[in-house]
Amino acid sequence: MASYGERPGWRRVRRTLYVVLGLGMFVPVAAFVVAYFMVDVPDPNALAASLNQPVTLYYADGSTLYTKSTEGAHAVVSWDQIPQTMKNAQIAAEDETFMTNSGFDLKAILRTVYNRLTGGTGGGSTIGQEYVKKATGNDDATLKRKFVEMVESYKMTRTYSKQDILTAYLNTVYFGRGAYGISAAARAYYNEDVSKLTTEQSALLAGLVQLPGQADNTAYQQRRYSYVMGRLLANHWITQAEYSSAQFPTPVPNAAKNGGSNLADRQYIVSEAFAELAAAGYSEQSLTASGAKIYLTIQPDAQQKAEQAVQKIMAADAEYPDEGSALVSANPQTGEILAYYGGNGSTAYDLATTPQQPGSSFKPYVLAAGVRAQPDKIGLDTVYDGSDNQTIAGQLVHNSDGEGSPQITVKDAMTQSVNTVFYRMGADVGVSAVRQAAWDAGIPKQITTSLGATFDSLQNDDPATGKGTGTTELGIAIGQYPVRPLDQAQGYATFAANGMYVPLHLVARVTDDSGNPVYGFTTAPKPAFSDDAATNSAIASIVTQSMTDVASSSGDGLSGARPNAAKTGTAQFGNTGHNSEAWMVGFTPQVVTAVWFGNVKQPAPIYGNYHNGKGREHGYDVYGREEPGYIWQAYMAAYLSGKPVQSFPQAPDLTTPTTTPPPSTTTSETVPPSPTSSSPSEPPSPTETPPSRPRHPFPPPPPTCLPGDCPGEPSTTSVSRHHPVR
Repeated sequence: MASYGERPGWRRVRRTLYVVLGLGMFVPVAAFVVAYFMVDVPDPNALAASLNQPVTLYYADGSTLYTKSTEGAHAVVSWDQIPQTMKNAQIAAEDETFMTNSGFDLKAILRTVYNRLTGGTGGGSTIGQEYVKKATGNDDATLKRKFVEMVESYKMTRTYSKQDILTAYLNTVYFGRGAYGISAAARAYYNEDVSKLTTEQSALLAGLVQLPGQADNTAYQQRRYSYVMGRLLANHWITQAEYSSAQFPTPVPNAAKNGGSNLADRQYIVSEAFAELAAAGYSEQSLTASGAKIYLTIQPDAQQKAEQAVQKIMAADAEYPDEGSALVSANPQTGEILAYYGGNGSTAYDLATTPQQPGSSFKPYVLAAGVRAQPDKIGLDTVYDGSDNQTIAGQLVHNSDGEGSPQITVKDAMTQSVNTVFYRMGADVGVSAVRQAAWDAGIPKQITTSLGATFDSLQNDDPATGKGTGTTELGIAIGQYPVRPLDQAQGYATFAANGMYVPLHLVARVTDDSGNPVYGFTTAPKPAFSDDAATNSAIASIVTQSMTDVASSSGDGLSGARPNAAKTGTAQFGNTGHNSEAWMVGFTPQVVTAVWFGNVKQPAPIYGNYHNGKGREHGYDVYGREEPGYIWQAYMAAYLSGKPVQSFPQAPDLTTPTTTPPPSTTTSETVPPSPTSSSPSEPPSPTETPPSRPRHPFPPPPPTCLPGDCPGEPSTTSVSRHHPVR
């Protein structure tokens, strides 16, 4: 009999709910049971064997650049050879319930689902699940894959002991530095036998497994080490006294970069190729498991010419051993990188992917923003007040050596690199427009350094979080914010391709060891500045034509009057009157090349001996027109020798004719914006905002002001800056 007040209709609903609940429990359980009998358990030795397959990288002509074999970087050790402190550390880092769970941790999975739904992070995989993922090579981001992985991990715990599973995992997991397995990792990071690892060393190595691509990032090392040590303490695997007395176990230098190869300066090509593939979703481990054959875009002849050009100019500066250069050259029409020089091999970091202040070499993006925002007003013949010592948006700006003119066209201002013109242009169109134009040209919104750290580009950072605030200062108009040589090659390639953006890339295609396709570059060019083809082309061609006299006026022109477009840039070292960064970036329709020159160990004054047409010949301050300009000139001349001369398309004049003289833009009473302003188009006074956070592996220098490009590329401002360095 129904209880008092219960209606017959509700009784049917209640019974239906019981049935649905029962089915809801039965169906997943039934699926789990069926899957259990269908899946195969990964053999703990199978993955170890697969990791010994070589990976070969080929030049564009099919010749071999490098064969990366993990045979010497992977050794299998037994349970007894692994110290207990390492076992504890790996469990603490990834799966604290490993010894008691059934191959999966339901609470961790539910916690992960909650984190993802609420915008948080964190994985819910156990060590068993991680091993299954590595053994099967299946890392699809699907619920089906996760379910099957969970079943396989559960079945593993019924087939093998926890001891066998943890041993297999520690023998196959990737720790970075080309080290698969804990034995190889102990050698790579501490040059030690695995049995001699300390608690502190074990904690760091265990932490690196989460993101092995950042294994040489010092900040990441510190963060992961602190986390694992904290979990060891929380689980009572170390005492409070051991925790308190522990010292960070600094790894040995990564001298065996890329598996101990003798590639010297070409090691950076290998590293960047693997980084490019990792960004596309192909890890080193997956490439190794397939015995990948990686076909690059690098042309051996172009690479040799790039190295010879750098060596020729740098030989004159031998008395300054800490000075170096980076060069990236590409086909702007296809995005194929033809030559890639990240340094002479003496640094653990790649100078081609180390962010530096670009100085005046950033001005083309300002013009692109100006033409896009005000095509009726801003063009090659637009006249600006380019006189020295103007107060613009509350900031005193002056030109190198006091050059400039009260009446100067945009094209002449680009040739002479007149700061006041482009600072004013940036103020007129707004810094957000300049930033967007640079992003559209190809400067990444998030830049990754050679050591794996990332930062939000072309804006100030929040010191507390390290994230971009969205606020950009007007100093962007003269190169305040750091970018990489690779980024400058990308941005200028878009101008060279008449406004069509195609990603620069080192990897053309990848196959497995049997020749089956694994990956291929297929990204099609797309308009960068406007969906209207005519407008997009006009913006790019106007910017290109603005730069056609820069190289020749700086003494860096190409023989035979070959048409080219280029821009120099220089960043000043503090308030010393010397320079710390120098650039030359330029192109013809066939090839774009970006060259950076500076101190490879720390921001410091840079001096040259090669040639100085406007001053002393020995120990002169290097500007963009000198060492980087001569490297650019030597390489471009060698690469283009025998190739047809091509011209740039004519640039249309989109401006509206006027008979009214342009008003003077010089002011001395402009009120600086409030330091608390967050509007991208009304930035705070540059001297009143926090400096950008560090970018590259150099110690912090004195405050830096944006510079001085020499006569022929003048670019000096009195704006006080802090050099964004690491």
